[in-house]
Amino acid sequence: MGTVEEAKKLLALLTGDDPTHALADLTNWTATMNATGSFTPGRRGRILLLMHEAARPLWRALGEQYLAPSGRPAEGVDGSRAILQAMWDSASEFSDGFALVLDADGRRSKWVAQNLAILSVCSLRWLGRRLALAYMLQSSLTAAIWERLHRRYALAEGGDAARTAVPAYEGSRYNTNARVEYARALLLELANPDAVGPRDVELVYRIAARVASAVSLETTPSDEANFAVLPKGDSRPTLRRLLEGKGASLLYIGTANCLPRLRAGLERDLGREPGEEDTLFGSGYTIRERNRMLERVIGHWGMDPPRRRVKRIGMAATARILAGYGSVLTVLPAPERSPDGASEAARRRLQLKLDGTSKRLKRSQLRAAEVGPARIVDASAGGLGLAIRRADARWAAHGELVAVLIEPGRDWFLGVLRRIFSIDEELRLGIQVLAAKPCTVTLRLDVTAGNQVWDEATRRESDFGERYKRGILPEPQGLPLAAGIMLLPPRLASKGTRFNVPLPVGEQRILVTRILDDTAHYQRVMFEPVSAWH
Repeated sequence: MGTVEEAKKLLALLTGDDPTHALADLTNWTATMNATGSFTPGRRGRILLLMHEAARPLWRALGEQYLAPSGRPAEGVDGSRAILQAMWDSASEFSDGFALVLDADGRRSKWVAQNLAILSVCSLRWLGRRLALAYMLQSSLTAAIWERLHRRYALAEGGDAARTAVPAYEGSRYNTNARVEYARALLLELANPDAVGPRDVELVYRIAARVASAVSLETTPSDEANFAVLPKGDSRPTLRRLLEGKGASLLYIGTANCLPRLRAGLERDLGREPGEEDTLFGSGYTIRERNRMLERVIGHWGMDPPRRRVKRIGMAATARILAGYGSVLTVLPAPERSPDGASEAARRRLQLKLDGTSKRLKRSQLRAAEVGPARIVDASAGGLGLAIRRADARWAAHGELVAVLIEPGRDWFLGVLRRIFSIDEELRLGIQVLAAKPCTVTLRLDVTAGNQVWDEATRRESDFGERYKRGILPEPQGLPLAAGIMLLPPRLASKGTRFNVPLPVGEQRILVTRILDDTAHYQRVMFEPVSAWH
């Protein structure tokens, strides 16, 4: 691929029938060209623009495979990591290639100077895409990407090309410029992407593309600029008040004009079902997902964004962590019971039966769930910050239920993984603490109360482990239970589901009155007793 003509012939061989292999070929060609020093900046730039356009339909096809592998949005389910890795490799080679063109000091051709606007847009777009993928893949390279984003934008500003409009892509009726692409990356960062899953990061990035042109970037403060960034090094955008007064040359970010567009998006499709496919931000998402992320970015890009209100205290303590509902159950105690003769004997028989059934499973779960050494780096009244080797946290996913033991203590905290970000070979995990002293409770499915979903399965399967489940009580209480909140295995219950709670003598019946959270990792429900015991 030494000339533009050769590049056109080679690119014509790419086929959309197999976008995975086609993108791999395109990535290899780009990498080969990046490793070849004989290209002039102008010739390299011309070929890269051709390859840039060739990549767009391949990315679109792979994006659809990631978001909707069965042809419908896979709501709440992250797609293939291999697809994200292929996209990461592609974006990395393209961003490196455009850097070779734009950083060719002393050899910049007249063509490069004349096309600085489109080259800057492409460079910033690929870097922005790398930033989104870095968060989706939990990569530690976000700081390095921000260094390059700031440099690319400064180069465009210095060449008086930051505001020059160019087509978003070949044949497009929409225009963009370097300032818009830079603003898109700033908006993504302001949305706190390490607190959402890969699927949601992509949706936030798409939403940012729609409103980035309404963002104001100025060197002087204004009433509508609630955020700011120091555009050098690996600095990231944050609240303006946190940066002012430090003697630095800031770039002020105004997002007020974005908010009406975002709120208008919430008013769309009011007559459609939330589970239907969204049409505003491309295929692959449901209306429910779209509205949830719109509400999130309205909050994070608004005039009063959410911020940490509880001071975190630095710590240096070792910890153990278990992940997953089944693993968490293995370390939590049962609720207290009042011993009284025959009742206590019956309780012991019941407990022996439960323990005898699950003893081997419990031990194997505990061994499988234990991870390598973790450490507590900070804590607050409502959360913990943990550091753990990446190799020991392959299970880490947003929303995962975890149990944490701070050594040398004996009590396990119950929490949910809310934030994930990477520093070198470590992952930093932000955990919302749900309970300091949770306990488990045994549940028996009430098949006499009309749970039709479970009736047939229960008739077929009489195994003890299938008929008995365990719930988690965030607030410990004795038996029989009073009304409260309980965590259940995913997809176990719906509003109106009834369970029987075995007591030392007899059973108590409880009713699920409300589903508070229904995730892929657990359910959180409100319940109330229907009968004391029988």
